[in-house]
Amino acid sequence: MSNRGVSKMMVSVIMPMYNSASTLADSVASVIAQDYTLWELIIVDDHSSDDSIAIANTFADSDPRIIVLMTGRNGGSGRARNKGIFRAKGELIAFLDSDDLWLPQKLDLQVRMFSDKKVNFVCSAYQRFNSVTPKTENVGVPEVLTFDDLITTNYIGCLTVVLRREAFSNLIFPEMRKRQDYALWLSLIRTGGNVHCLNYVLARYRFGHESTTSNKLGSIMNTWKVYREFLQLKFPYAMSCFVSYIVKGFFRTKFSRLSLILGFSHSVKE
Repeated sequence: MSNRGVSKMMVSVIMPMYNSASTLADSVASVIAQDYTLWELIIVDDHSSDDSIAIANTFADSDPRIIVLMTGRNGGSGRARNKGIFRAKGELIAFLDSDDLWLPQKLDLQVRMFSDKKVNFVCSAYQRFNSVTPKTENVGVPEVLTFDDLITTNYIGCLTVVLRREAFSNLIFPEMRKRQDYALWLSLIRTGGNVHCLNYVLARYRFGHESTTSNKLGSIMNTWKVYREFLQLKFPYAMSCFVSYIVKGFFRTKFSRLSLILGFSHSVKE
Protein backbone atom coordinates (compact mmCIF):
# COMPACT_ATOMS: atom_id res chain seq x y z
CA MET A 1 0.00 0.00 0.00
CA SER A 2 1.26 3.48 -0.79
CA ASN A 3 2.46 5.71 2.04
CA ARG A 4 1.84 8.88 0.00
CA GLY A 5 1.73 11.94 2.21
CA VAL A 6 3.60 10.22 5.02
CA SER A 7 7.22 11.02 5.93
CA LYS A 8 9.49 8.28 4.60
CA MET A 9 10.95 7.27 7.91
CA MET A 10 12.01 3.72 8.64
CA VAL A 11 10.37 2.26 11.75
CA SER A 12 12.22 -0.49 13.60
CA VAL A 13 9.68 -2.57 15.50
CA ILE A 14 11.22 -4.38 18.48
CA MET A 15 9.39 -7.55 19.59
CA PRO A 16 10.73 -9.51 22.59
CA MET A 17 9.52 -13.11 22.55
CA TYR A 18 9.39 -15.82 25.18
CA ASN A 19 7.32 -19.02 24.78
CA SER A 20 4.79 -17.21 22.60
CA ALA A 21 3.88 -19.99 20.18
CA SER A 22 0.14 -19.53 20.76
CA THR A 23 0.07 -15.77 20.11
CA LEU A 24 3.13 -14.88 18.00
CA ALA A 25 1.56 -15.39 14.57
CA ASP A 26 -1.27 -12.94 15.29
CA SER A 27 1.15 -10.34 16.66
CA VAL A 28 3.46 -10.56 13.65
CA ALA A 29 0.49 -10.53 11.27
CA SER A 30 -0.69 -7.25 12.82
CA VAL A 31 2.66 -5.67 11.88
CA ILE A 32 2.56 -7.07 8.36
CA ALA A 33 -0.97 -5.65 7.97
CA GLN A 34 0.14 -2.07 8.70
CA ASP A 35 -0.93 0.60 6.22
CA TYR A 36 2.55 2.06 6.66
CA THR A 37 4.96 -0.35 5.03
CA LEU A 38 8.41 1.13 5.64
CA TRP A 39 9.32 -0.94 8.69
CA GLU A 40 11.54 -3.73 9.90
CA LEU A 41 10.43 -6.18 12.57
CA ILE A 42 13.16 -7.42 14.90
CA ILE A 43 11.98 -10.42 16.90
CA VAL A 44 14.28 -11.17 19.84
CA ASP A 45 13.80 -14.62 21.32
CA ASP A 46 14.54 -14.66 25.05
CA HIS A 47 15.51 -18.34 25.27
CA SER A 48 12.10 -19.87 24.50
CA SER A 49 11.49 -23.58 25.05
CA ASP A 50 8.43 -23.97 22.81
CA ASP A 51 7.93 -23.59 19.02
CA SER A 52 8.24 -19.78 19.06
CA ILE A 53 11.56 -19.69 17.19
CA ALA A 54 10.32 -21.98 14.42
CA ILE A 55 7.24 -19.81 13.93
CA ALA A 56 9.32 -16.62 13.92
CA ASN A 57 11.77 -18.08 11.40
CA THR A 58 8.90 -19.03 9.10
CA PHE A 59 7.85 -15.39 8.97
CA ALA A 60 11.45 -14.24 8.46
CA ASP A 61 11.87 -16.67 5.55
CA SER A 62 8.82 -15.19 3.81
CA ASP A 63 9.42 -11.48 4.46
CA PRO A 64 12.91 -9.86 4.31
CA ARG A 65 11.74 -7.08 6.63
CA ILE A 66 11.54 -9.59 9.51
CA ILE A 67 14.69 -10.46 11.45
CA VAL A 68 15.03 -13.03 14.23
CA LEU A 69 17.66 -12.68 16.95
CA MET A 70 18.31 -14.89 19.98
CA THR A 71 19.63 -14.17 23.44
CA GLY A 72 22.12 -16.49 25.08
CA ARG A 73 19.99 -16.81 28.18
CA ASN A 74 16.64 -15.65 29.54
CA GLY A 75 17.20 -12.08 30.68
CA GLY A 76 13.72 -10.57 30.55
CA SER A 77 11.90 -8.41 28.03
CA GLY A 78 13.96 -5.28 28.76
CA ARG A 79 17.26 -6.93 27.90
CA ALA A 80 15.70 -8.50 24.80
CA ARG A 81 14.43 -5.09 23.65
CA ASN A 82 17.90 -3.61 24.15
CA LYS A 83 19.36 -6.27 21.86
CA GLY A 84 16.78 -5.34 19.24
CA ILE A 85 17.44 -1.60 19.60
CA PHE A 86 21.16 -2.20 19.10
CA ARG A 87 20.41 -4.05 15.83
CA ALA A 88 17.79 -1.57 14.61
CA LYS A 89 18.35 0.56 11.51
CA GLY A 90 15.27 2.78 11.66
CA GLU A 91 15.02 6.47 12.48
CA LEU A 92 12.01 5.57 14.60
CA ILE A 93 11.79 2.81 17.23
CA ALA A 94 8.50 1.12 18.13
CA PHE A 95 7.63 -1.71 20.49
CA LEU A 96 5.19 -4.61 20.35
CA ASP A 97 5.18 -7.68 22.57
CA SER A 98 4.63 -11.10 21.07
CA ASP A 99 1.14 -11.46 22.52
CA ASP A 100 -0.22 -8.01 21.66
CA LEU A 101 -1.70 -6.54 18.48
CA TRP A 102 -1.65 -3.37 16.39
CA LEU A 103 -4.53 -1.95 14.38
CA PRO A 104 -3.64 -1.42 10.68
CA GLN A 105 -3.51 2.40 10.85
CA LYS A 106 -1.27 2.51 13.92
CA LEU A 107 2.11 3.31 12.36
CA ASP A 108 0.64 5.45 9.59
CA LEU A 109 -1.01 7.85 12.03
CA GLN A 110 1.90 7.97 14.44
CA VAL A 111 4.66 8.44 11.88
CA ARG A 112 2.79 11.48 10.56
CA MET A 113 3.25 13.12 13.95
CA PHE A 114 7.03 13.12 13.51
CA SER A 115 6.78 15.61 10.65
CA ASP A 116 6.88 18.10 13.53
CA LYS A 117 10.58 18.19 14.45
CA LYS A 118 9.68 18.97 18.05
CA VAL A 119 7.92 15.61 18.43
CA ASN A 120 10.26 12.87 19.65
CA PHE A 121 8.06 10.60 21.77
CA VAL A 122 4.60 9.40 20.73
CA CYS A 123 2.05 7.06 22.27
CA SER A 124 -1.67 6.33 21.86
CA ALA A 125 -4.74 4.93 23.55
CA TYR A 126 -5.14 1.17 23.48
CA GLN A 127 -7.64 -1.58 24.25
CA ARG A 128 -7.23 -4.28 26.87
CA PHE A 129 -8.71 -7.61 25.82
CA ASN A 130 -8.91 -11.17 27.05
CA SER A 131 -8.67 -14.02 24.56
CA VAL A 132 -10.93 -16.16 26.78
CA THR A 133 -13.81 -13.72 27.34
CA PRO A 134 -15.34 -10.96 25.18
CA LYS A 135 -14.62 -8.30 27.83
CA THR A 136 -12.61 -5.31 26.63
CA GLU A 137 -11.53 -2.02 28.18
CA ASN A 138 -10.28 1.08 26.41
CA VAL A 139 -7.42 2.97 28.05
CA GLY A 140 -7.28 6.63 27.03
CA VAL A 141 -4.45 9.14 27.17
CA PRO A 142 -4.22 12.94 27.51
CA GLU A 143 -3.04 15.00 24.55
CA VAL A 144 0.37 15.69 26.10
CA LEU A 145 2.28 14.11 28.98
CA THR A 146 5.07 15.70 31.02
CA PHE A 147 7.35 14.11 33.60
CA ASP A 148 5.10 15.45 36.37
CA ASP A 149 2.09 13.76 34.76
CA LEU A 150 3.83 10.46 34.26
CA ILE A 151 5.50 10.19 37.65
CA THR A 152 2.14 9.56 39.36
CA THR A 153 0.32 7.62 36.63
CA ASN A 154 1.78 5.43 33.92
CA TYR A 155 -0.54 6.32 31.06
CA ILE A 156 1.81 4.83 28.47
CA GLY A 157 1.28 1.37 27.03
CA CYS A 158 4.60 0.05 25.72
CA LEU A 159 2.84 -1.40 22.67
CA THR A 160 1.78 2.12 21.62
CA VAL A 161 5.17 3.87 21.85
CA VAL A 162 7.18 5.25 18.92
CA LEU A 163 10.42 7.16 19.56
CA ARG A 164 12.69 9.31 17.42
CA ARG A 165 15.96 7.49 17.94
CA GLU A 166 18.38 10.39 17.48
CA ALA A 167 16.60 12.46 20.14
CA PHE A 168 17.64 10.17 23.00
CA SER A 169 21.13 9.22 24.10
CA ASN A 170 19.81 6.95 26.85
CA LEU A 171 17.48 4.70 24.86
CA ILE A 172 18.30 1.61 26.91
CA PHE A 173 15.87 -0.33 29.10
CA PRO A 174 17.23 -0.71 32.65
CA GLU A 175 18.22 -4.12 34.01
CA MET A 176 14.90 -4.68 35.77
CA ARG A 177 12.59 -7.67 35.32
CA LYS A 178 9.48 -5.57 35.90
CA ARG A 179 8.46 -1.96 35.22
CA GLN A 180 11.54 -1.41 33.07
CA ASP A 181 9.40 0.29 30.43
CA TYR A 182 7.94 2.77 32.94
CA ALA A 183 11.44 3.49 34.22
CA LEU A 184 12.68 4.19 30.70
CA TRP A 185 9.80 6.55 29.82
CA LEU A 186 10.47 8.57 32.97
CA SER A 187 14.21 8.73 32.30
CA LEU A 188 13.67 9.88 28.70
CA ILE A 189 11.61 12.93 29.67
CA ARG A 190 13.04 13.64 33.11
CA THR A 191 15.18 16.54 31.92
CA GLY A 192 12.58 17.99 29.58
CA GLY A 193 10.43 17.16 26.60
CA ASN A 194 6.89 15.91 26.33
CA VAL A 195 5.10 12.78 25.22
CA HIS A 196 2.61 13.51 22.43
CA CYS A 197 -0.43 11.24 22.54
CA LEU A 198 -3.12 10.20 20.09
CA ASN A 199 -6.25 9.44 22.08
CA TYR A 200 -7.47 6.82 19.63
CA VAL A 201 -7.26 3.06 20.09
CA LEU A 202 -4.40 1.95 17.84
CA ALA A 203 -3.32 -1.23 19.65
CA ARG A 204 -4.71 -4.14 21.67
CA TYR A 205 -3.10 -5.37 24.88
CA ARG A 206 -3.78 -8.97 25.89
CA PHE A 207 -4.42 -9.54 29.60
CA GLY A 208 -5.63 -12.36 31.81
CA HIS A 209 -2.86 -14.83 30.99
CA GLU A 210 0.30 -15.66 32.89
CA SER A 211 2.91 -12.95 32.52
CA THR A 212 5.51 -11.06 34.56
CA THR A 213 3.12 -8.11 34.81
CA SER A 214 0.03 -9.97 36.01
CA ASN A 215 0.71 -9.54 39.75
CA LYS A 216 -0.72 -6.14 40.68
CA LEU A 217 0.85 -5.99 44.12
CA GLY A 218 4.23 -6.88 42.67
CA SER A 219 3.77 -4.22 40.01
CA ILE A 220 3.03 -1.59 42.67
CA MET A 221 6.12 -2.49 44.67
CA ASN A 222 8.25 -2.37 41.54
CA THR A 223 6.95 1.14 40.94
CA TRP A 224 8.49 2.06 44.30
CA LYS A 225 11.77 0.55 43.11
CA VAL A 226 11.59 2.72 39.99
CA TYR A 227 11.25 5.81 42.19
CA ARG A 228 13.93 4.98 44.74
CA GLU A 229 16.43 2.66 43.09
CA PHE A 230 16.31 3.72 39.43
CA LEU A 231 15.40 7.43 39.55
CA GLN A 232 16.89 7.79 43.06
CA LEU A 233 14.22 10.23 44.14
CA LYS A 234 14.54 11.59 47.64
CA PHE A 235 12.32 9.73 50.09
CA PRO A 236 9.69 12.46 50.73
CA TYR A 237 9.18 13.10 47.01
CA ALA A 238 9.19 9.39 46.21
CA MET A 239 6.59 8.71 48.92
CA SER A 240 4.38 11.56 47.68
CA CYS A 241 4.52 10.19 44.13
CA PHE A 242 3.93 6.64 45.36
CA VAL A 243 0.82 7.56 47.35
CA SER A 244 -0.55 9.52 44.38
CA TYR A 245 0.18 6.57 42.10
CA ILE A 246 -1.75 4.17 44.35
CA VAL A 247 -4.71 6.53 44.84
CA LYS A 248 -5.05 7.32 41.15
CA GLY A 249 -4.68 3.66 40.24
CA PHE A 250 -7.41 2.73 42.73
CA PHE A 251 -9.84 5.25 41.24
CA ARG A 252 -8.94 4.25 37.67
CA THR A 253 -9.62 0.59 38.50
CA LYS A 254 -12.60 0.77 40.86
CA PHE A 255 -14.38 4.04 40.09
CA SER A 256 -13.90 4.68 36.40
CA ARG A 257 -16.56 7.39 36.04
CA LEU A 258 -15.31 9.35 39.02
CA SER A 259 -11.77 8.88 37.75
CA LEU A 260 -12.76 10.60 34.52
CA ILE A 261 -14.27 13.52 36.44
CA LEU A 262 -11.15 13.87 38.57
CA GLY A 263 -8.91 13.77 35.49
CA PHE A 264 -7.19 10.52 36.47
CA SER A 265 -8.51 8.80 33.33
CA HIS A 266 -9.43 9.91 29.81
CA SER A 267 -12.23 8.82 27.52
CA VAL A 268 -11.00 7.44 24.21
CA LYS A 269 -12.04 9.37 21.10
CA GLU A 270 -14.15 7.52 18.56
